[in-house]
Amino acid sequence: MRDFKKLGKGFLLSVFFLVFWFSSFSLVSGSDFDSRAPNFIIDIGEDIFAQTSEVTIKLEKRVPRSPDNSSPIETAQGIVKSSQDPEDYKDLEDPFAGDTKDLPIMTDPFEGYNRWMFGVNETIYDNLLEPVARGYRDTVHENLRVALKNVFSNAMFPVKFVSSLIQLDFEKSGRVLARTLINTTFGLGGLADVAGEEYDIQDVNEDFDQALGYLGVPTGPYVVLPLFGPSTARNVFGRAADSFMSPTFVFLPGGVSVGVAVEENVNAASFIVDDKKQLEESALDEYESVRDFFHQYRYGLEKK
Repeated sequence: MRDFKKLGKGFLLSVFFLVFWFSSFSLVSGSDFDSRAPNFIIDIGEDIFAQTSEVTIKLEKRVPRSPDNSSPIETAQGIVKSSQDPEDYKDLEDPFAGDTKDLPIMTDPFEGYNRWMFGVNETIYDNLLEPVARGYRDTVHENLRVALKNVFSNAMFPVKFVSSLIQLDFEKSGRVLARTLINTTFGLGGLADVAGEEYDIQDVNEDFDQALGYLGVPTGPYVVLPLFGPSTARNVFGRAADSFMSPTFVFLPGGVSVGVAVEENVNAASFIVDDKKQLEESALDEYESVRDFFHQYRYGLEKK
């Protein structure tokens, strides 16, 4: 009987310890699971998961962090360089940006004067040249204006031919010579572009400024000329050489030469008055827009 009591007492103690151990294990396991896996977001490796009591759903690919665990704000501000591969942003490049990787810097040390002269030229243009050019455009038929433009282009044969020869571009100099002969003879003195329309001999846009650039002469600082507008130090000398080689300067008296130059400018302006107005309305800083466009345009001509 005593042995039976001892056995019963031992059995009860064993059951008590088993219950105590099982309940302790359940509490510890439950708290450990809760601490490791809350009932909303769990982070595993590089992926983010949303977890409920019944299902786990993958949300999205996690943004890679920089090696030093820097915050995205620091990376965006440039404090820490992002570890993202630059190739990932290749498709985000502006398709209309143009190729200006090797475009040299245009210095503008006379910006104060240039802005003042730019304003003077704009006043003259707005109050004199633009109204005349619009009236001229509305009065003279487009075909006649194009014909006059062809004549002025044909008359610049000496400038284009000599500039192409200086650059040792014999293909362009040959084109200039062929176009001049064909348009002068079959195009009624250059009124019609027979060479371009019938023989596909395209025009050449060359001048002494480009020839100087080919010889290694730097552009120099940007400068706005009275009446003539945007220019550079090198372009000033180029324009002077072009005027000395121009047939209007060589063969026509002073007054007639000036009249021809005015007609050429008015005729040329009649084709761009609307584009000029659009630039004025859309540009945040018209002076900088004109300067940058001039720089890129002249550099593009020099690289052709």
